[in-house]
Amino acid sequence: MRFYIIILLLACLVACSSDGQKAYNKEKREKHYKVIEPERLRTMISQSRSAISIQNKKKQSHKPEKIVIVTPQRPAEPTGLNKLESLKASGIKPDASEPLNKDLLLGKGSDTLFNSAITLSPDRVLRIVFDNDIFDYTDQFYTNGIRFEYVAPAISDNPVKHILLPYWAKAKNYYGVSLVQNLYTPSTTKTGGIIYGDRPYSAYLYFGSFKITNDDLHHFRQTSELDLGVIGPPSLGGTVQDLFHKYVPYNNEPLGWEYQISTDAVINYNFSMEKGVINTRHLQLILTGSGALGTLYVNCGGGMNLRLGWFNDYFSDLGIRKKRVLKAGGSRVAQYYFTIKGAARLVAYDATLEGGMLNHNSSYTIPASSLSNIVTQTSLGFTMSLGGIGLEIEQNVLSPEFSHKWWHAWGHIGLFFAL
Repeated sequence: MRFYIIILLLACLVACSSDGQKAYNKEKREKHYKVIEPERLRTMISQSRSAISIQNKKKQSHKPEKIVIVTPQRPAEPTGLNKLESLKASGIKPDASEPLNKDLLLGKGSDTLFNSAITLSPDRVLRIVFDNDIFDYTDQFYTNGIRFEYVAPAISDNPVKHILLPYWAKAKNYYGVSLVQNLYTPSTTKTGGIIYGDRPYSAYLYFGSFKITNDDLHHFRQTSELDLGVIGPPSLGGTVQDLFHKYVPYNNEPLGWEYQISTDAVINYNFSMEKGVINTRHLQLILTGSGALGTLYVNCGGGMNLRLGWFNDYFSDLGIRKKRVLKAGGSRVAQYYFTIKGAARLVAYDATLEGGMLNHNSSYTIPASSLSNIVTQTSLGFTMSLGGIGLEIEQNVLSPEFSHKWWHAWGHIGLFFAL
């Protein structure tokens, strides 16, 4: 009996201990952990998910703005049209035929004011030149010449401009046309027939188109010209000399024009370049180079031009401008100076002596073997101008052109008008 009582007490003790331990553990859990009922837990989870969703939406709606780094852009290059508009507004007229200007207009350059371009000069000039050996009391060889020149910006539309020499620096272009007739006779016109060993009768007439480029910064001038015309009777050389001799006292009728150089075409391209090496207010020394290629002349040469006196820079204009333009530019209105010129040329062909290059049926010519390979020409002159009117007088001397060994001299008068 006692044994059963002990066993029962032990069982109660264990049960009480187990319940106490559970109570202790429950108390401990409640103390350290928050005990949540299942229903409440489901409600809390649902609420938590809603809160998280709302928070995510807020985060998305308040995302930081995307930072875009913008690099500075270069201003757009001016187009050809913009450049033309800018030039028009500035009153600048570039020469559209110059490759340099095409590069500036169509390229990516920013020179919208064309500060390095080749412009067209607005100047209009008329020049009349008369050569004759009557001033030296002779009537032989190069006996008469007349040249009319007209320069104006409108002539730049001439299609010939595309074959005239281009330029590659800032400069000013002048376009012009010319009409030229030159006459040549033997040493005497009083004897009829052919005078063998003497110069043959010859004359030519041509129409020329030329361009002059002035670069005053570098003291440089470039000239190119295309001449188209005729040599022989259609040039009317004999007719002109007959009329001249008819109205000049003590002149006989010239004889022998029926034996002149036969009719042939004149197609010649001429160019020259001039560079100022000494440039002061009262003295200017200019070196020159020239060449000719065609059916009339084939030659090349060089020389110098010395100017002494009171003048405007040779490379600033064509030697004559209107009075108001000269005043506005601070240039001399009155000019007067002396010139001394000297040049030598290497001669390969001269149609006035050898006959036409295409027509070989002339009655009389000088053979190429009798031509002087080197010919020199010197001159002394005086030029004066006042405002838009100018006058030049010059005496020329030419060395023998063929084996006859005769020198020749003639006078030159030129009139210029700024229009």
